[in-house]
Formats: sequence, C-alpha cells, structure tokens
Amino acid sequence: MSDEKKQDLTKDEEQKSAESASAEEVSTGSAAAEESDAAEPEEPSEPSLEERLEAARGESQANYDRYVRAVAEMENYRRRALRDKEEARKYAVSSLTESLLPVLDNLGHGLKAAAEHSEAQGFVQGFEMVYQQLKSILREHGVEEIHPEGEAFDPHRHESTGYVPHEEIPEGNVVHVTRRGYALNDRLLRPAMVLLSSGPSRAETSSGENGRGEDGETSSSEK
Repeated sequence: MSDEKKQDLTKDEEQKSAESASAEEVSTGSAAAEESDAAEPEEPSEPSLEERLEAARGESQANYDRYVRAVAEMENYRRRALRDKEEARKYAVSSLTESLLPVLDNLGHGLKAAAEHSEAQGFVQGFEMVYQQLKSILREHGVEEIHPEGEAFDPHRHESTGYVPHEEIPEGNVVHVTRRGYALNDRLLRPAMVLLSSGPSRAETSSGENGRGEDGETSSSEK
C-alpha cells in the first residue's frame, strides 16, 4: 500500500474519532442540562384576578373590624372619664363634710343645753342662726340630713341602739333619733342612730285584755 493511501486512512480514522468524541460531548451536555432543569424548582404561577380580589376583601374586612373595635374602646373610655369626672365633682366635699359632722353635733347639743337657761337666750339666737346657715351651705352642696323620727326603720340608713315601748308609734318604727345621720348625693356618710318602738307595753296590753270578757264586752267590775 502506498504512503498516500495510508495517510488517507489515518485521516479518516482521526475524523471518525473526533466526530465520535463530539457526539459524546453533546449527549453528555444534554444530559447535564436535563438534570439541571430537573433540579431547579418551578416558579410559582401568578395569582388570578379573582384571588387577588378575594385577598383584598379579606384585608379590608380585617381593617374594618379593627377600626370598629378601636372606636368602641374610645367611646367606652370617654364615658368612663365623664362618669369619673361627675363622681369626683359630686363627692369632692365628702371628706370635708365628714370632718364637719362632729362640729354640727356639738353645736346642736350646745344650743339645746343653752336654751334651758333664760339668761342665755341672746347667745342662743345668734348661734342658732350660725347653725342653720352652716346646714344650709351643706344642703347646697348635696348634703342631706337624716332625721327619721316616726318613720319605719331602714337598715341601710339607720342604726338601731335599742327598743323602747310606745303607745302610738308602731313596733319597728323610730321613736327617737339619738344622733342624726347624713348623706351626700345619695351616698351615706353616716347612719342615723335611733331608738325603735317595741309597741305598747305588755303590762298595759295585759290589763286591757283582762278588762274584757270572752265576748269582747267590758267586765262587770269596770261598770
């Protein structure tokens, strides 16, 4: 075989070898590309118009609910503030009034004792005016005097110190007020100390019953 033919064969073999290597590289690259595509995550799809609209509606409703709760809380706070302010105004003088109550008691006792002496009538009239003026000022500020003589006993406003028999006042009603009570705008500052009636005395009731016969008429000894 000539040298030229040998060279041509050698070239053909080299060309076939290069083509085979190129084909292997192409197949290898395609496989790598396929593996890379498989490894990469798929991109999320865009939400539809209906989905975006529904999300916007939900967010709007949540914002409205928060707004309603905030308005309700603000209104409740405003009402509490007004109520606290009104109570502070109504009962601002409660501590001062409680401090003045013993002074009123002593002044009233002194006037009652001085009224028994004729030579002190001028002083009694002057101090009586001061006494009434002081009570008038307290009334203007909402102070109410509790003097329940003859009334039914009220455990919320009265304090009982005992029972005494009485012919006219029913049992359980107030016979005598030993210390006056006071209230400030319906809030009790001090209960009234009272004596209650126990009804007619038993001795008189028994004598009245013994003086009548079984038919209710007066016995012959009383005629």
